[in-house]
Amino acid sequence: MLDFTEISENPLLARRILERRLRETTDLADQAVQHYQLWEVCQVCGDEATALQHLGAAMKLDPVQRPLKRAPVSARRLVVLNAPGSFQANVPVAILLDDTTEIDTVWVSGDPAEQEMLIRIVKNLRPDAVLIAIAEDERQAKVIAQAETIAAASGAPVLNGGGRIGRVARSLVPMLLSGIPHVLVPECIVARKPFEVIPPFPVLIRPVSSHAGNQLKCVADRAALDAYVRIAGADTAYYVTRFVDYASLDGLYRKYRIVFVDGVAYPVHLAIHTDWAVWYYNAKMEDHPDRRAEEARFMLDMTGYFPRSVSAALSGIGEAVGLDYFGLDFGVLNDGTLVVFEIETGMIVHDRDPADIYPYKSACITRIRKAFEAMIDRRASAGNCHGA
Repeated sequence: MLDFTEISENPLLARRILERRLRETTDLADQAVQHYQLWEVCQVCGDEATALQHLGAAMKLDPVQRPLKRAPVSARRLVVLNAPGSFQANVPVAILLDDTTEIDTVWVSGDPAEQEMLIRIVKNLRPDAVLIAIAEDERQAKVIAQAETIAAASGAPVLNGGGRIGRVARSLVPMLLSGIPHVLVPECIVARKPFEVIPPFPVLIRPVSSHAGNQLKCVADRAALDAYVRIAGADTAYYVTRFVDYASLDGLYRKYRIVFVDGVAYPVHLAIHTDWAVWYYNAKMEDHPDRRAEEARFMLDMTGYFPRSVSAALSGIGEAVGLDYFGLDFGVLNDGTLVVFEIETGMIVHDRDPADIYPYKSACITRIRKAFEAMIDRRASAGNCHGA
């Protein structure tokens, strides 16, 4: 089997090795394993279309993606329900957890004919808990609904159930979080050309199907909006969001990422940039020791770092969303108001940044992992179906 390091260091070589193994094996279970690995490797290689073909083939052979290596002893067993798609379609919980938690991923197609089979599969895996790991996406509504049914029928405690995933769509979050003190959720609508009713300019626009800033643009007026649509496609549905300038007094933009585990907020990272369109990959934090020092202060003492208004806002958001595990990207205005950018159920959390550059991160990510493990253990001990 190929591990993460082998794939990330030379994905093209890993792809050739796996394709050769797939051609050579006649064992159906082994074929499923190779297809699942090729789904991952082809995405790393930038070939998403082929990746999805491999995923479809794997699901037909075996809808359960099993651990490549099982630990001799594991403290708990988690079944993760995924929807077909790219890496961004589901929370990659296996990157967060270690081998003390045994994870079996069950892929849910949305096909009603497969529902009873998937229920039996999940029951037979005898999990301590079932996590609905599917990221919010209106195109996945049918799959999410089926995952809810499968999870509820499993008899195990359910994480991220209860129909709450659909409530965190960008266009619904303003209503969901309305009335929480010190929280600003910019108006967001789903619109198509001719955009008869939109928030005041400037606005942010992106296709509903886009993620991670792909095709996101700030447009200042109607002419710029029409020019964007001519390129992106007139028949596409778009999120159109009022732009809020969240620059700090020093002129820099700060985007914070946290995750909530069982209602408690934990810091993941802080990206600082000269541009409003900031993500961790384009902030180049590795080039700025002073910015990393600030990130360390945020991650090691989030309560002390933020004004009380932000801490109160985070508490209110966690309660209003009600999911067992979700992520939040946000900024903070100079008056202490928290500006919500995105609530995401598929947010990646990992401990793979180089320790010599980010020595403060490992302990913070470990806290998140331990909190997630404790949540599973509490649910399993209680024997309830929280969120179902």
